[in-house]
Amino acid sequence: MTRLFHAAIIGLAALLLFGTPSHAEFPEKNINSIVTFSPGGGFDTISRAITRFGEKYLPKGVKMIVKNVTGAGGITGTVYLYRSKPDGYTIGQLHGGMMAVPFLRGVKKTGYDYEKFTWVARVGGEPYALLLRKDSKYRSLEELQRSKRVTWGLEAIGVGRWVDAFIAAAELGINFAVVSGYRGTGENLPGLLRGDYDVFFQPIDHPSVVPYLQTGEIRPVLTMGPKRAINAPDVRTAIEAGYNVTVSSARHIAAPPKTPAKVVKVLETLLMKAMNDKDYDAFIKKSGLVLDPGGTKRANKDIADLAALYRKYTPAMKKAIKQ
Repeated sequence: MTRLFHAAIIGLAALLLFGTPSHAEFPEKNINSIVTFSPGGGFDTISRAITRFGEKYLPKGVKMIVKNVTGAGGITGTVYLYRSKPDGYTIGQLHGGMMAVPFLRGVKKTGYDYEKFTWVARVGGEPYALLLRKDSKYRSLEELQRSKRVTWGLEAIGVGRWVDAFIAAAELGINFAVVSGYRGTGENLPGLLRGDYDVFFQPIDHPSVVPYLQTGEIRPVLTMGPKRAINAPDVRTAIEAGYNVTVSSARHIAAPPKTPAKVVKVLETLLMKAMNDKDYDAFIKKSGLVLDPGGTKRANKDIADLAALYRKYTPAMKKAIKQ
């Protein structure tokens, strides 16, 4: 008994002196970065840039790997991220417009609750604009407001861009008649130039738009950001026009629900270092993108603001979908 007692005392002293056995610090293996859209698009390009420039801030031997999980307009990848293990080894860049889907379809049918994600960082928000072709019969916001039928070119009713366009049209008092069936910006822009429809709702400083602004083939009548666009400094904002609303293509990085706070802090630090890296900044500027990164606190505020706006318009959007 005496020997056992002495052994116990020695063991307790060792714990007090050296602490409990240490565990490897997060991260100790590769981190998967989920992209819910196909390779080559804006979300994919930015995610790959973050992983490329962020790896220098990871422990030796640890990498960030982009994984494209596509389908259902981004829903498949969003559900995949939502159901992943909340250990910090699976994160993903999500589109703010996807938040509206559970409101419209119900959380059970959609398979995820946007507000329950663990929000790690903000990548940026690209303000939308109302874009017209140069020979459009409409010359101003006021003319759009007076028209009984304004057509908007969109991929489909109920997708992220439709949600953002619906809210903008409602806030501005513009008729919202949808011409759908376009498979993204690559088909939407030619459709606008052909005269298929009146309004294309797209981030104005996006590289897909800028060349047409420079040639004058596309004419913006209003921007939806908090300040005037870099590539259209003469075009007023909705706020300047008297409407207290901003609408942007929001990009945020999320982890699965219930990801531990200590892990989130490590991820936030890593992502902010990557998005403030001089080489990342140079790449983004060369790409023509205009982004505004932020940490966990800002990301959560963005999501709360979006949720409030989507709740406001959910009944009207549901009614429009049924019609």
